[in-house]
Amino acid sequence: MSQAELLARADIVTLHTPSTPATKGMVNKDFLAQMKPNAVFINTSRGDCINEDALLAKLEESKDFWCGLDVFKGEPSAKACEWSHPLAKHPRVYGTHHCGASTNQAESAIGVEAVRVIRKFIEEGKIDRANWVNAAEVNKSFFKISIRHLDKVGILAHSFKIFA
Repeated sequence: MSQAELLARADIVTLHTPSTPATKGMVNKDFLAQMKPNAVFINTSRGDCINEDALLAKLEESKDFWCGLDVFKGEPSAKACEWSHPLAKHPRVYGTHHCGASTNQAESAIGVEAVRVIRKFIEEGKIDRANWVNAAEVNKSFFKISIRHLDKVGILAHSFKIFA
């Protein structure tokens, strides 16, 4: 299914991408035009991945279109300051500051979890991977060989003979 087909069928579109030259402004007028007029768009990636003027235009032209934003382009990094943004004021936009996890409750929960993981290691000598995101698998070998070959009888066996 192409991106255009997916956008035309999806009730909810969420964006989870890093900020790179390829993703900058990827949610633009054309992207949004392919979405249903009553869809929900959610961005939890980076502010510069969205053309905010195009998003505001989509909100104005499609009265049943909603969005949730975890980040706004140019949002302040300070916890307390004067700040205003047209998307943040829009009645069909739900938004949080990108460091929404920096609440007292979240910071306390992170501290409790860190202490639990450390205690488990001290008491059992084991690393608790329950909440370990994107952990790389431990590979105890020193070398890894990948062989790309023709799908023809005898080719792989011949390769193994060479390594033997």
